Amino acid sequence: MPAPEPAHRVAFSCGLWFAYGRAKRPEVTASTTFEAVLRGERTSTTRFARWPGHEAWLRVLPGDLIRFHEFKDRSGRTAVVRVSSVIPISLCSCCEAEIEVWSRCEGWSPERGRALGRELGPALWFRHGEPIWPAREAPPVPAQGSLF
Repeated sequence: MPAPEPAHRVAFSCGLWFAYGRAKRPEVTASTTFEAVLRGERTSTTRFARWPGHEAWLRVLPGDLIRFHEFKDRSGRTAVVRVSSVIPISLCSCCEAEIEVWSRCEGWSPERGRALGRELGPALWFRHGEPIWPAREAPPVPAQGSLF
């Protein structure tokens, strides 16, 4: 049974449904951005100024909670994360070290990040930790001395 949902106010709620396809990092096992958040393989989200609703993201601050929904229509499972930082970023022109960190946090390849930057322009990069709700369950520990 998952832990109860956090009592703190959720500052923003949005769908997180993108499929990685072939544009994900090799170590990412999730097929979607939402599943990657649940698995701890994605610890940030990037919101481009050209996307509808960007103005609302300007009010999200470090410490705020964001609720991600599995599907675009905000149905399915949800996950709540706490924002640790908000960083303006230009993926098409940031240095190699920054695009690599962005890529590791997002799960997308650096090449996909550069392409997004060229296509969509400047963005806000919201770093967060693993979901605080639902809490991730630890994998089962085999019994001592078990061969299987």
